[in-house]
Amino acid sequence: MAMVAAKYDLLPNQISHWKRDFHQGGYQALKPYLKGRLPKVKKKKRKALKKQVNKNEIERLKEELAQTKQELYDVKMDRDILKKSLALFGPSRLDKKHK
Repeated sequence: MAMVAAKYDLLPNQISHWKRDFHQGGYQALKPYLKGRLPKVKKKKRKALKKQVNKNEIERLKEELAQTKQELYDVKMDRDILKKSLALFGPSRLDKKHK
């Protein structure tokens, strides 16, 4: 073991640890495994969720913009109708009372 450790620049203790793990658990014991807490959502799913949320957000904002534009158009039409009626018919009697 000392020769193998020297050849691959490893500590002999590490090689003996690997040897013991192999005898106890076989090849599966030597496979690397994740330490710590696993994420709730995998990365691919997380990216897909973000894209979906972004698409939903974009659609919602587009709908909101269309609704706001329609409201603005309606208000401008009301304003223009009031201007025309005022120009055609003059001020009403109610306007004189409030002045």
